[in-house]
Amino acid sequence: MSFHEPVLLEEIIDWLKVFPDKIYVDGTVGMGGHSEAILERSSPTGVLYGFEWNEPSFELAKQRLSKYGDRARLFNLNFIYIKEVLQKEGVLADGILLDLGISSFLLEHSGRGFSFQKDEPLDMRMSLEKELTAEKILNIYDVKRLSQVFLTGEVPSAVKFAQFICERRKRKPFKTTKDLVEAVKEFYKSSRKSLLAVIFQSLRIEVNEELKNLEKVLKEVPEVLKTGGRIAIISFHSLEDRLVKNFFKVDPRIRPVLKKPVVPTLEEIRRNPRARSAKLRVGEKI
Repeated sequence: MSFHEPVLLEEIIDWLKVFPDKIYVDGTVGMGGHSEAILERSSPTGVLYGFEWNEPSFELAKQRLSKYGDRARLFNLNFIYIKEVLQKEGVLADGILLDLGISSFLLEHSGRGFSFQKDEPLDMRMSLEKELTAEKILNIYDVKRLSQVFLTGEVPSAVKFAQFICERRKRKPFKTTKDLVEAVKEFYKSSRKSLLAVIFQSLRIEVNEELKNLEKVLKEVPEVLKTGGRIAIISFHSLEDRLVKNFFKVDPRIRPVLKKPVVPTLEEIRRNPRARSAKLRVGEKI
């Protein structure tokens, strides 16, 4: 399988200050692109602790990074376990990376309904250890709870759309992504990609507790970062970026390194259109 280009790769290596023989954490290994670059730059004895929650992605990354031996220490866990694992290992990190984007692999090859461009089961679980699926949300949540999912995700006309979903499911339960796309077309009289993206994203965030997990990891990672160590976070939508921006502004343990986020160059966006909404923020442990 081909590996997709990691976002803002050179910028991450520079701003994270990746040097030989240091300890780094990649909290969102994905297909291993950033991890591989960090291991290359930190050779010959730099160590990477990598976390990847999605089972197939984890196996692929493990294969890709196997050539680095025990320099690449990978865990099939959500990034909320970074603090627990590093404390158990008795180490502090020189740098921590969180790339909050959903990988091309999950969109194109997971079969779990992350993409509105494929007709797949409405699953959207990053890990099968989760019980909640997008199908359950759409078929079981009452109007109030479903409204909150769409409001949190900043879906247009969130409450009315939730009411529409609850009525529509009486006729036919939601099973596949195609069912949801048809409901969106029926309600909004539109199938704009940006509209579908925000609706699918709102369900994915709820299934995987993404904002809650991000809040947790932001509170905890400064505890396992060396003084002078850096944390670099790439976000792809305003909900995440707001949390990250606020973290760098108010956490007394972290000093913001950048006044404004780093964004991809036009050249990178041409090569990799999915990079267009990426924002990189960087902080340093005081």
